[in-house]
Amino acid sequence: MASIAPVMRWVRLLVLAASLGRCVAAAENDPALTPADLSWLAAHPVIRVGYDPGWPPFSLRDASGKFSGIDADTLAVLSRRYGFRFEFVTRDSWPEVYAAARRGEIDLLVGTARTPEREREFHFTRPYFSFPVVIVTRVDEPIVWSVLDLEGRRVAGVRGYVATSELQRIYPDLKFRLTDTVEEALTMVADGGADAFMTNLPNASFTAKTHGLTNLKIAGVMPETFDLCYAVRQDWPELIRILETACASLTEADRQAIVHPWIRVDYARVIRWDLVWKTALAALAAIGLGVGVMMMRNRRLARELAERGRLLEQVEKAHRQLGELHRDKSELMHMAAHDLRSPLTAISLGIEHQRLGLGSFELDERLRSSVRQMGRLIDDLLDVHTLEEGRREFCFAPIDFGALVREVAADLRPIAARKEIVLQQSLDLDQLPPASGDVRALRQVVDNLLSNAIKFSPRNSRIIVRLRRWNEFVRLEIQDEGPGVPAEEKERIFGKYVRGTARPTAGEKSTGLGLAIVRQLVTAMNGRVWCDAAPAPEKGAVFVVVLQAAK
Repeated sequence: MASIAPVMRWVRLLVLAASLGRCVAAAENDPALTPADLSWLAAHPVIRVGYDPGWPPFSLRDASGKFSGIDADTLAVLSRRYGFRFEFVTRDSWPEVYAAARRGEIDLLVGTARTPEREREFHFTRPYFSFPVVIVTRVDEPIVWSVLDLEGRRVAGVRGYVATSELQRIYPDLKFRLTDTVEEALTMVADGGADAFMTNLPNASFTAKTHGLTNLKIAGVMPETFDLCYAVRQDWPELIRILETACASLTEADRQAIVHPWIRVDYARVIRWDLVWKTALAALAAIGLGVGVMMMRNRRLARELAERGRLLEQVEKAHRQLGELHRDKSELMHMAAHDLRSPLTAISLGIEHQRLGLGSFELDERLRSSVRQMGRLIDDLLDVHTLEEGRREFCFAPIDFGALVREVAADLRPIAARKEIVLQQSLDLDQLPPASGDVRALRQVVDNLLSNAIKFSPRNSRIIVRLRRWNEFVRLEIQDEGPGVPAEEKERIFGKYVRGTARPTAGEKSTGLGLAIVRQLVTAMNGRVWCDAAPAPEKGAVFVVVLQAAK
């Protein structure tokens, strides 16, 4: 393969291959066959061996059609040593070979994975090979940390292979594209027809190199291992002991002689890795260790940065909230100091005049007006505080909106008369349904909006109060002939302590809380309130309140 990732794993392969028979009977046991074994072999002089024709480097059919590979060389050694006579049988694919064995046309299968289903049909020896399962991708793909990284991707698999069926069972979300051979599966990945292929390490590396698939790499190693056994027909259990005894006779030199040529040919025919090993192995180990440490460190730093970012965001949010609270406190202190001074001064002067016997009806009215002004300011402050803390209780009921508007207008008409302002009402009472809301809160909304209209209207003007049905809602409009509200202030004036550029026309005081209270009360009653400009060619502002009609 073009990637250098398999090199380190091939080193491990040498170690694994050197232990070809480590899972068979212990080497110190006597590997000689018993008289019963020899008698059985005499009664069965020919053993038909089935093999996969396309599973290099373990089993394959060479150019002359002969059985070749590590399994073939292993059986050749056993045949010379014990006089086995093997007859090699294959078909066009492994599923066909396996089916022939099930029909009794084959006595022994090489390189077979052991599964509960297969154990019902064959006897199995202990494993004589155990290899890691690897994930093969194109070189431009990222490292695969786990099979979960392949969810939704196209995964090649060979039909009839236990590895494929087990992967389909364990990872049902993978999208498998099946082929007949390992070569077809790897070619599919190399050509972009699939994104990954999972098989054992030597099988993947040998096939990719000998077929010139240089754009592939080992992208990950799975936790599963692939164990290979001999599978023997059910009515020949004696052959299991004979094969395990024979495999136990293989020395370390025998195993090296079997495996080494295939590994050496693998590298010599494709790339002279033997020239690279001596200078690259130490560097690769250091690079691998360094990359691993760096990746772990980067991941830790990424987590720490994410946590710091989250904490910094919380600190900034808290800082903004503290800033808003500080501004609110400053506005409150400024307003209380400024707006309470005038009425208190008027009250003090009035008391002094009364003491000196200079009282009059006009003075009494001024005192009452100052007291009302202070009372309204204190009420506004208490209302904002109560609403923000959620302690304001609302009692929803059907409300006669028309009667409520008339009552509020009647209460405020003397104040409007002092500025010679006409309160004109246009109430569509015949079509008007009851409104759904809290009567006390709605009265406060209408009173605040109508008082504001009087406060910002010039002398000898009019205020129009309209009330009508609006689809499934009740709509209140209060239109004045004052200076109006600039477009950029129409939403801002509903904030706390906010005063627009317009000023009361007779020097009245404005706390900057009235519209904020209106917005919170209307919202709590599931309604809306906003400001529009008066329809041309008229001037002034129109404040609109929309509430749901009672059902």
